[in-house]
Amino acid sequence: MKVRVRVVAELRSTEDPEKVTRALSKLFPSLRFELKSFGQRQVIEGESDQIGALSYLKENLRRRKVRAAAERIMRSFSGGNLVHFMLSKQAAYVGTASLLELDELPEIGWIDVFVEAEDAEEVIRWLTER
Repeated sequence: MKVRVRVVAELRSTEDPEKVTRALSKLFPSLRFELKSFGQRQVIEGESDQIGALSYLKENLRRRKVRAAAERIMRSFSGGNLVHFMLSKQAAYVGTASLLELDELPEIGWIDVFVEAEDAEEVIRWLTER
């Protein structure tokens, strides 16, 4: 499956870039993350063209038995050739993939995951297959 995976977390002024990078690396161990600045705004970002970059996330959802909920959340933010979902930074610190809905977005920020593919539905099925 041909994909482009992009993981982005905005760095808040109170956050340590190394700790946020470590949290991101727990969920996406094959990605190399970089700190990028856009004026006053800083983000930590990683990219891949391999679906395998999402393998830990897939396994985490399976192991925690939250695939049905994850599928519903992913579908609500996705369509066409883009899958988009948000993950909790706090949960990522302990290696847990916790998907967020819009009414759950925390003040400390979240992790945005974007997956471009020919068929978004195929990516969602792969991530949440039972």
